[in-house]
Amino acid sequence: MADDVQIGRIVRDLHISRGLRQEDVAVGAGLSRRTVSRLERGLVDGMTVGSLRAISRALGMTSIVSLGWRSPEIDRLRDRLHAAMVEQLVSILSATGWQTRVEHSFNHFGERGSVDILAWHPASRTLLIVEIKTRLWDIQALLSAMDKKHRLLPELVARDFGWMARAVGVLLVLPEMSTHRHVVDRHAATFRAALPQRQKDTRAWLAKPGADLRGILFLPIAHDVHVGQRSRRMRVSKHRPGSPRPRKGGPKGPKTGPRAKDSDVSGPAGG
Repeated sequence: MADDVQIGRIVRDLHISRGLRQEDVAVGAGLSRRTVSRLERGLVDGMTVGSLRAISRALGMTSIVSLGWRSPEIDRLRDRLHAAMVEQLVSILSATGWQTRVEHSFNHFGERGSVDILAWHPASRTLLIVEIKTRLWDIQALLSAMDKKHRLLPELVARDFGWMARAVGVLLVLPEMSTHRHVVDRHAATFRAALPQRQKDTRAWLAKPGADLRGILFLPIAHDVHVGQRSRRMRVSKHRPGSPRPRKGGPKGPKTGPRAKDSDVSGPAGG
């Protein structure tokens, strides 16, 4: 109950500080004024998750609803997914001439942090800073942390490794899941301002880096990594180039052998 009261006070303080009335919040959320009033009085019981999220959006605040429950099994699955994504991206980078350092830590006058993948492309003298996320929680905190790394790391790697960068890339890598696509779409303006490049441009840049990059890459998930959601994967047809394709709805010929199945292969998602 104390937490519910605290939530109500935060919502009330926010709407007052932003010069809004309860009616304004209610209209922005598509709810009744009575619903907003109940929340501000800490009467959260009986309110739907959708209502709480709608009020959060109307106030421009982080969602009131969050998953506080933690499970060692869930943590292990997330760690496994993160490790698989790091391994997959390192393989992609190494194949195109990048040198990589995984889990690189830094400390610059008390500003500490770590980078999932720090990569260097000697031929073009390009530095790449990669942040891999299996979940998107606080978007503003994420972008702020990435901005800090972009600000500090070029100077630090020049001092520590002699990597004098002509260009710097900052890349957010997410698993190819509908959940993450929806979050990026829902905050399209924010992500477009901070990380404007997307799949096709990002993949082309990784193969041939040049100018600075600020982008997002959705990485397909390997078959043996399961986190409770269906990932998008490229499907490759068994049809041979040059041979006629069977017409849909046409007559079916006699079966002469086992039916070939389509194969799912993991690789960089299409642009």
